[in-house]
Amino acid sequence: MCAVTILSHKIISSVLLAFSVMSIAPLYNGRTVSDYIFELLGFSSWPEDGAHISVIPGVVLYFAALIWCAAAFRRTLPAAGLFLIFLSMGAASGISPATEYAVFSLKQFAPEKEAVEYVKHRSECSHLVERKRAGMSCTLYINHYGKGEQTISVTPDLSENIKDVTFKSKTFTVKPRSKTIIKIRFTGFYKGKAASDSGWSSQPELKVAILYTAD
Repeated sequence: MCAVTILSHKIISSVLLAFSVMSIAPLYNGRTVSDYIFELLGFSSWPEDGAHISVIPGVVLYFAALIWCAAAFRRTLPAAGLFLIFLSMGAASGISPATEYAVFSLKQFAPEKEAVEYVKHRSECSHLVERKRAGMSCTLYINHYGKGEQTISVTPDLSENIKDVTFKSKTFTVKPRSKTIIKIRFTGFYKGKAASDSGWSSQPELKVAILYTAD
């Protein structure tokens, strides 16, 4: 009976440790499993104050599971705590490349509209509105999973920060099965009364449209 109890403690604590690591480690697109869980439940993973609150439960669960797991394995593995820390760090660092490989493999035959992904959580932009003129400098991450070159149109959207700003679209050609980093400046104009506004966003809103697919 005692042996069965010890075994069950090892299994449960190990599963919880693995789940907590997977929930807080960044995936290929910069997001975490916790982000998706929070959004599925109707909560925001990144509130207005900028705190990444969705990973807090995962971090708490990680340390609780680590202590429990180390205690369960202490007889068979004296340095269980230290070993599990290094093991979980290695597993966490491998999640991003592993999920990236899986996505590129699964989406290589995806329809054209699904073959190009704007990686929002890795991109960033800064904007400046002076009177009637608007400018936006961006570093954008675009993944293309398909097998043919595609020409895409990218248009910034500032409606959440300041309304009535229209930017000119830019077009780019992305190579097949590629990760592209685009550094670009957009220009536009403000339709309302003369105004001044500036800001920075780590998750800029952009409209990405596929214009042409090479044979």
